[in-house]
Amino acid sequence: MRDRLLGAAMIAALVTGLGLAVPISTSAQDKKDNSTPTTADGGESLATRSVAHAVPAATNSVKPNSPQPAPADSDSWSGGYIGGHVGYGSGDANTSFTPLPNATSFIDLRPTTLSPDLRGMTGGAQGGYNWQSGKFVFGGEASFSWSNIDGTATVSPIIMNNGSPFASNGFLLAHQEVKWFGTLRPRAGVALDRVLVYGTGGLAYGNLNYTANADFRPSAGSPILFFQYPVSFSKTRTGWTAGGGAEVRVSRHWSLRLEYLYVDLGNESIIANPVPANPPFQLGYRWETRAHTFSAGINFRF
Repeated sequence: MRDRLLGAAMIAALVTGLGLAVPISTSAQDKKDNSTPTTADGGESLATRSVAHAVPAATNSVKPNSPQPAPADSDSWSGGYIGGHVGYGSGDANTSFTPLPNATSFIDLRPTTLSPDLRGMTGGAQGGYNWQSGKFVFGGEASFSWSNIDGTATVSPIIMNNGSPFASNGFLLAHQEVKWFGTLRPRAGVALDRVLVYGTGGLAYGNLNYTANADFRPSAGSPILFFQYPVSFSKTRTGWTAGGGAEVRVSRHWSLRLEYLYVDLGNESIIANPVPANPPFQLGYRWETRAHTFSAGINFRF
């Protein structure tokens, strides 16, 4: 009996002790929560702040090492341009001599053709505009070139219609000079990164000087009268041109190019009367103008 009473007293004391401990512990915990934010909620707040600060830092550290994209239009050939060029031209100026009214009656000269070789430098300016779609580039260009392309051909003695030489110190002379020429033409090509390869063709025009003479100068002491058929004049003609080239972009605004053009300014004819007058005889001249031009140029691209 005594043992049962002793056990009951011990249980009661234990329950009483626990009842006092729980409020004390809870109160201490509340004070701790109010004084120092070390709870799970406070821990999450600190972690969230740490992550929030860490993400921008990581992003900022990557940006300086990332390549900066080029401007969208830096690799495009679209836009306008102007520039200058220098070059060289060569060609043919075949000049025919046709005796009139016909070779049978004009026995002193058989029909003859001389071929002056045209040679000379060129230089001028060009301007145009391009449109690019994918790798394909389309555009138009106008150019103007001063020129000293010229050539002269002579032959002596003069060959008569029967194949024998004319008994004199006479000669035939043909001369042609291209003073200037210009073009107006479309262009089409393919862009290979910084290189543009293109073809072109269109209108050509130019100013030319024409000179010719058939000089039947007699030998010393010859009774033959001295006749000649001189002509000299200038004319602006139109024709056509075709060619191609390659252009290399060396910076955003500047490019270098090489270009070839075949220029055909057609044919020019005139009839010359003899000096002194000797009707009905006349001489018909006919010039051709064909030239190959090569140029190197520089363009400023807008």
